[in-house]
Amino acid sequence: MMNAFWRIAAVGVATAGLATAHGADEGLSWLTRMANASSVVNYSGTFVYHNRGTSETSRVVHFVNPAGGVFERLEALDGPAREVIRTNDQVTCYLPSIKTVRVEQRNAKLVPGLLPENLAGIGESYRVRLGGIDRVAGHECQIVALEPKDHLRYGRDFCAELKSGLPLRVRTISDRNEGLEAFAFTQLTIGGSFRRDRVMSKYASKSHKWRVDRSALSLVEREVETGWAVTRQPPGFRKLLEVKRSIAGRAGAVAQIIFSDGLAAISVFIEPIPGKRPAQTLTHQGAVNIYTRPLADQLVTVLGEAPAATIMQIGNSLELRSGAAAR
Repeated sequence: MMNAFWRIAAVGVATAGLATAHGADEGLSWLTRMANASSVVNYSGTFVYHNRGTSETSRVVHFVNPAGGVFERLEALDGPAREVIRTNDQVTCYLPSIKTVRVEQRNAKLVPGLLPENLAGIGESYRVRLGGIDRVAGHECQIVALEPKDHLRYGRDFCAELKSGLPLRVRTISDRNEGLEAFAFTQLTIGGSFRRDRVMSKYASKSHKWRVDRSALSLVEREVETGWAVTRQPPGFRKLLEVKRSIAGRAGAVAQIIFSDGLAAISVFIEPIPGKRPAQTLTHQGAVNIYTRPLADQLVTVLGEAPAATIMQIGNSLELRSGAAAR
């Protein structure tokens, strides 16, 4: 369901000497700079992603062209060959090992560690602390820590490049103070002018006979009240979106409700049980916990970057609103 190629994380961020007094205000200012960096900064480099004993290395090129939007090329350097090309909200993934091209429409950030642009509510659930100066991939960076105020969410440590605010290193920390995921650049060039040849696929010319999967483009989304509600919503989390999606090849519409505390996002999916009634399960991939349970004739799946207890609280308190019918 999830793939480390898209995930976020960090490599041992030093947090000694965190400031307290004015650090919070300055920390919030740094968070804003980090959130805006992907919209204004050109960069290219190599980063490593760590996840519970495994690691992946990827090469990225990212351009912001004032005349044409955002262009990115991401190439996996470990394991099976993979290349992802993003042009604004269209994402094309080339999988040469199975000679397949997957095309989908989404507002994706291919580089892990980038913050959401809307940081409203961060201060309600997290303490923002400013640390010292470190170096990552030859660039000086400012350490900023987000410490959760309860056990319902994970902490984050960032190290942002001093001039651009680009996150160079990020770590997700569990409620037990354990590192869950880690992301860090090992080589990075910041700046430079837009060059279309650097964000073009090296497989484009040889993929004309490959299978093209556009099934994701046939997804129809409607923002509606789904009829479902979470009766014990964790403090600090607010509903961002409630939609129903019709997906090609699926028997019925899939309802989705998204919650966020300003940093972590949790998605709830409700769909008709496909065939045999499944068992209740709890799994994880890095910082993402995934909880599934049957509910009447529906299958509930809850996933997000939050402790298992938070994910399960949402899944176990999901109910149909009075008078509503699942459909």
